[in-house]
Amino acid sequence: MSAENTKKPVIAITRFKAKPEDSEEVKDRHATLASTVRSAVPGLEEARLGRTEDGTWVGVWRWDSQESLRKAQELAHSLPEAEKAFALASDVTGDTLELLQES
Repeated sequence: MSAENTKKPVIAITRFKAKPEDSEEVKDRHATLASTVRSAVPGLEEARLGRTEDGTWVGVWRWDSQESLRKAQELAHSLPEAEKAFALASDVTGDTLELLQES
């Protein structure tokens, strides 16, 4: 992403697997993590969590800029809430999308 695009909104997408019996705990820990990150780093506009038909969980977080996302990612390594949330996750993958158009 170019320097001129660091002020544009971005979407961070995280996919992961979790045991079915951990579903409620996954939701609780996601909510706690989102709240903690929102308090620590300005710029988190939305944090959503869903699940696909095959059981893959998908976290979709909208940030006001790439810079805000970068700061949150740096902070996440030191957050106990992040460690707890990801303790339930396996096969974790992530993507960042530059938001080009909204209709």
